[in-house]
Amino acid sequence: MAKWYEEFFDRLYYETYRVFEDEERNEREARFIVEALGLPRGSRILDLACGYARHAVYLAKWGYHVTCLDLSDYLLERARERVERFQVDDMVEVVKGDMRKLDYDSELDGAYNFFTSFGFFSDDENFKVLEGVARALKPGGVFLLDLWNPIQVIYNAYIHNGPRRTWHEAGGYIILEEVSYDLYNARLNAERTFYKDSMKPVATRRFTVRFYMYWEIRDLLDRTGMAIDRIYGSYKGEEYSYTSPRMIIVARRTSTKQASKKPI
Repeated sequence: MAKWYEEFFDRLYYETYRVFEDEERNEREARFIVEALGLPRGSRILDLACGYARHAVYLAKWGYHVTCLDLSDYLLERARERVERFQVDDMVEVVKGDMRKLDYDSELDGAYNFFTSFGFFSDDENFKVLEGVARALKPGGVFLLDLWNPIQVIYNAYIHNGPRRTWHEAGGYIILEEVSYDLYNARLNAERTFYKDSMKPVATRRFTVRFYMYWEIRDLLDRTGMAIDRIYGSYKGEEYSYTSPRMIIVARRTSTKQASKKPI
């Protein structure tokens, strides 16, 4: 049986997210990534869970060599089209791969995992992702990890006090999203039903994401040989606080040690 993340990032995902991701937003977020990583032009950077390469093409235009890695065949095809359209073929490599099985060894200057693309797996598997990133980075290499602010997730669970149902329109679909919060396992679970043509349901998609507290991420990174440099609360580079929309961590590989302990 296929896992949710093997099916979720398909044409429906693209059509219903792409409408909110205009190029002004994409370029603005790409500039934040570049500024947060603080790497010189010519650096080799991994876009981990790249989607359709919405940020990578801008990094490439600005002189960075980017490897775009994702598991979704559909999004990778859109990524190749986008790379060609932006005429950055010589600066971007598009690769199909599983973020739990990164095959790099001290080769990269930087990496980023953007827009809550971490926490899809079990705790052990999520830890393997961070291990792979640490191994892939050169000593001193930088990693940007963009997550939900867990305090806000918990707050939403509190104010809703049970499952939450919302409707919205995107990409020509009416979407019902039903969200539940599993606070015992620190997971947000959701189901989306897509309606079209006189409100006929055409598809259902589910996902589950593990949300991590700051100190959990800090400890996991430490076990891999990475240490946190700074933390932001938004793509504007604002200081992180309880009310921030995001928890964006910038960490640096500080040693060559391999993780020796399993996550809590």
